[in-house]
Amino acid sequence: MLRDLANSVYVRFWRLPRIDRAYKKLSVEDAFRNIYLTKVWGDNGEPFCSGDGSHGPVSEQYCASVVRFIRDHQVQSVVDLGCGDFAVGKRIVEASSVQYTGIDVVSELIEHHRRSGHNPRVTFLCADITRDPLPPADLYLVRQVLQHLSNREIARVLANLGNSSQALISEDVPVHPRWFNVDKPHGPNVRFCGSGVYVDRAPFSMPAVELWSIPLTDKTLLRTVLLEQTSSQ
Repeated sequence: MLRDLANSVYVRFWRLPRIDRAYKKLSVEDAFRNIYLTKVWGDNGEPFCSGDGSHGPVSEQYCASVVRFIRDHQVQSVVDLGCGDFAVGKRIVEASSVQYTGIDVVSELIEHHRRSGHNPRVTFLCADITRDPLPPADLYLVRQVLQHLSNREIARVLANLGNSSQALISEDVPVHPRWFNVDKPHGPNVRFCGSGVYVDRAPFSMPAVELWSIPLTDKTLLRTVLLEQTSSQ
């Protein structure tokens, strides 16, 4: 127990602050380029790896839930913000008939997908979702992306989603949160100390409805909310 406590203190007060300081100096584009090129999120033998969250039972449950939402709501077009290695997006495309656009800020990753892809329903676009215009779509997907951004950048993404589309926002959060939306610099780490990203709570306070939650561990889950914005907002 003492060893676990010592390790927790080391990670919280020494290792994570050092990582945060290093990535804070980088632009969003350079930060995520460095994450992929240095394999911070793992190495699956492919040129780009988005980590364990893109594979396994949880991602399969997520894909099944999204495909069911697409069919129930007759969604024709999807924009995936922060598409990463496309492991999740590919399964959604294969299980539905949507027109899919994957967006990521890392140009090398996007070029890799463009060279590898042959599906006429799939398009890839290099863009910074915190500031660049987004293509229109029936549905935006934002899965485990906001947790790697600062609160200021999250607010920009939410504003950038527009005012007439639906968005499914999925984030890793504690089963029993102690705080909400603790701020952090952009980078590979997520929020810690019992916090997570909740777009329906301050400082964002968006009109969101929780649709489903998928257990990740005994202490965390993948929470998905539906963000519906209207032109009256």
